[in-house]
Amino acid sequence: MSRIIAVSNQKGGVGKTTSTLNIGAALSELGKKVLFVDLDPQGGLTVSCGFEPDSLPKTVYNAMMRGLDAKEVMLATKFGPDLLPANIDLSLAEMDLIGTVSRERRLGIVLKEVRDEYDFILIDCQPTLGLLTLNALAVADEMLIPVACEYLALRGVKALLKMYGKVRLQLNSKLRIVGILPTMYDERTKHSKEVLEEIKATFNGKIPVFDIVIKRTIRFAEAAQAGESIMTYAKGVDGASAYRKLAELLASQA
Repeated sequence: MSRIIAVSNQKGGVGKTTSTLNIGAALSELGKKVLFVDLDPQGGLTVSCGFEPDSLPKTVYNAMMRGLDAKEVMLATKFGPDLLPANIDLSLAEMDLIGTVSRERRLGIVLKEVRDEYDFILIDCQPTLGLLTLNALAVADEMLIPVACEYLALRGVKALLKMYGKVRLQLNSKLRIVGILPTMYDERTKHSKEVLEEIKATFNGKIPVFDIVIKRTIRFAEAAQAGESIMTYAKGVDGASAYRKLAELLASQA
């Protein structure tokens, strides 16, 4: 059975999509079968995989809310993982789910039929703590939290951890935090170094903080624009090596 990892942080711009994309690509390099789930109506992961969200006739929304089989929606990426894509239609799900029976379990129903076919399922959550994120945490085994090495980065994490506690208590007692991933680190600045130390000090001994740090580089944005992972677009940069190390660590835990 696969490991389902929700990549989540209510703060936007912290590297959730970048991390989901490149962890999955690195796991695929290791021979693991990976499924991406884009659970953000902005469709950032879908774009980063080389697809135009607005041109897609079927997305994860149709699977969650219209009962389509996941395989009817699934797309194959050119660098390995499969993808359940998203577009703006997914924004309707927040409203549709309000009156739906078992509204926190809709994604779980979608993934149930395909879960055994993958080693890893990575869910790119939207930057809110709404019903879509709740669906991700309800089905996930683990939560990975990217935290940017920037001012105010920790504020969003505290709200997320409150939600995590409620989910464990009410919906998914097996959910655990696999780790906090420091991202967007700029070794040239004192500020980044101070925030990184604050992240380690805040969670030391309470929640795992990966020793692996994702450095800021324009190559990530360029790779996303090209519809590629950093592994194929700029395999020699520090970011590619960091995500490979993280993938190796996750794979070793399986």
